[in-house]
Amino acid sequence: MVDFQLPEDIETLRKHVRGFARDCLAPAERAIDRIPAPEEAFRGEEMRQALRAAYEFGLHKLYLPKEAGGVGAPHAASAAVLEELAAAGGGLASHFLVTPIVAGMVASSGLSTRHPFYRDYLDAYVEDREGVHSSAWAITEPNVGSDLFDFSRPENHLETRATPEGEGFIVNGAKSAFVSNGWLSDAVLLMVSVEPEKGMEGTGVFVIPGDLPGMSRGRPLDKLGLRALNQAEIFFDDVFVAREFLMLPPGPAYRPMLERMVTGGNTSVGLIALGVAREAYEHGLAYAKKRRQGGRAIFEHQLVADKLFRAFRTIEASRALLWKSSWLIASGRPDMPTAMAARTLATDGCMEVTRDMVQVMGGYGISRESPVEKLYRDAKLLQIMDGTNEVVSMTAAARL
Repeated sequence: MVDFQLPEDIETLRKHVRGFARDCLAPAERAIDRIPAPEEAFRGEEMRQALRAAYEFGLHKLYLPKEAGGVGAPHAASAAVLEELAAAGGGLASHFLVTPIVAGMVASSGLSTRHPFYRDYLDAYVEDREGVHSSAWAITEPNVGSDLFDFSRPENHLETRATPEGEGFIVNGAKSAFVSNGWLSDAVLLMVSVEPEKGMEGTGVFVIPGDLPGMSRGRPLDKLGLRALNQAEIFFDDVFVAREFLMLPPGPAYRPMLERMVTGGNTSVGLIALGVAREAYEHGLAYAKKRRQGGRAIFEHQLVADKLFRAFRTIEASRALLWKSSWLIASGRPDMPTAMAARTLATDGCMEVTRDMVQVMGGYGISRESPVEKLYRDAKLLQIMDGTNEVVSMTAAARL
């Protein structure tokens, strides 16, 4: 049977991260959320201070191996750590989720021998104390989003195209405004069509610098929630990409790679939702035990107590299924339907929990001064992030 008791080293790390996140990330997340203009928010001192603090803490290289300059924390700790980060701030937690993608690939896949950029980038990344270096995963496009898994129709392919030319490729097209960390990243994991006649199997996977000539970024998206996560379009106008930057050529290996990434991504979205829901529940519970109406604490009123119990039940059930998916991934047996079940349970549950905690707090719950008002807005985005829950559910159902 699976032991739900965290090992001592992971529990120590969890507590350490929790203290750091609440002291350093939570105030920055709240401040960034209140800045009306996204460009101002992501250029502002609040964001810079949060990145400096996180990189000084070593958050960006937590799971990189020690021989590559990382902290070398066990990947089994990632579920507990991500929940703590999300409880302090779902937007910044999402930012730090994508930050190490390129550095992690360079450290684990031997890319450093293929091009000088990779070795230089990894060295700069692990030594970074300012939050300058980070990555983005650019896959979805304005006209290609939820159909990324439609491998049945050869005519269905990514519209951004890499055309072979000389010693590399010429890339043209655009990635959608939902590229997480698309505005700040200086390295990009890029999926584009190389052989469109093969449909989605004609996709090539590139790992590229974020400042190649011809690359540009759109304005960061102005969003309802998760406002501390920068998301922006990336445009490619006759961008030359050296052949050495092609990590995975088109072919049958693309589909299992995408499924592994989506399995991990859905589990992570669920864990962020878990942290947001837990934070809302803790605020609602504390308020209900303090607030008095009718001569007693509102926690003693049955309807209020029922909402709080339902929130507790949802959080515990979500965590159990998310931990199962995380355990399967760490065991080398990632299961996409399990990950998608955990993600949809957690994100739908997060929406319900934050809604009910706003209700428990009444007029205070809808005030911008209340923490649950922000958490309620954040929850809505998590039902859409990395695919709407409806599409995610249909994708999982097709694999049962």
